[in-house]
Amino acid sequence: MDNKKISQPVSAIKQQLQTEDMFNGAEHPPKNEKHPIEVAFAISLKSKLVSRDWEKVQDNLAKTLRSILRNTDQNFRIVIAGHEKPKIEEMKHKRVTWLSVDFPPPKNSNGFSGDKMRKRKAIGVYLRKIKFSGYFMPLDADDWVHYRFVEYIRSQPRSDAFVLRRGLMINLVNKEVWLRRDRFFIGCGSSAVIYMSNEDFPRSSRKEDVRNKFFHMVLKAHTRVIQHLEERNKQYVMIDFPFITWVLAHGDNNSMIKGKKDNGVSASNYGTTGEELKKWIYDYYKVKAK
Repeated sequence: MDNKKISQPVSAIKQQLQTEDMFNGAEHPPKNEKHPIEVAFAISLKSKLVSRDWEKVQDNLAKTLRSILRNTDQNFRIVIAGHEKPKIEEMKHKRVTWLSVDFPPPKNSNGFSGDKMRKRKAIGVYLRKIKFSGYFMPLDADDWVHYRFVEYIRSQPRSDAFVLRRGLMINLVNKEVWLRRDRFFIGCGSSAVIYMSNEDFPRSSRKEDVRNKFFHMVLKAHTRVIQHLEERNKQYVMIDFPFITWVLAHGDNNSMIKGKKDNGVSASNYGTTGEELKKWIYDYYKVKAK
């Protein structure tokens, strides 16, 4: 009997993630900053009444929160707006704030986008109220954030915005992972970090309070984020390291429920090559429960 070990295929994506130097040329922020710039992650959580599987929604959110909470740089906050507060351990963390909304949830998938934006406005009003100024990042409740993302953003010279050109994508049904090499921000809404002073946030959710604020741009289609920034004469930096993982086909993706994508979406749809989804990706993004 041959006792030689059978060599396993090496993940090209894993190799690339480990060898790329995302901090090349970056100056790390001082350790003892008096007023460090924070990153505020804004999550609009869908209602239990319109979810297909509330347990899955909660589990997805837990993974998202774990990926952020395990960041090397803890200068961030997470604000979640929703109807029903999830019963997960991560919600108890001191960096997580829950905002209960009192407007009715959407009746069907046609109202998903409007519901998300109403919750985002509630987060903006909250940040204005607590006098927050800093980086603002809309984030979906099922995407994963790289554990050095906050460190990277704060290590860069201050910019009006950072936009992710590349990102990872996962299809849970096909058990496939792939790297989208260009225009990641077109497909995924969790792909832009925008600096906002406190005055950029609205005092209330009323249209007249929102539409004249810079905050109004994050209520528009993320597919045109570059145009929105340029229209306001804002400077932005494109990021090529895949800091965000877009998780598809878990059963409660709004884009799939609305028919914009289906469970067959694959690397081939984006002109790239996929790999078998394996344990290393969960470990790399630190989303596994301890």
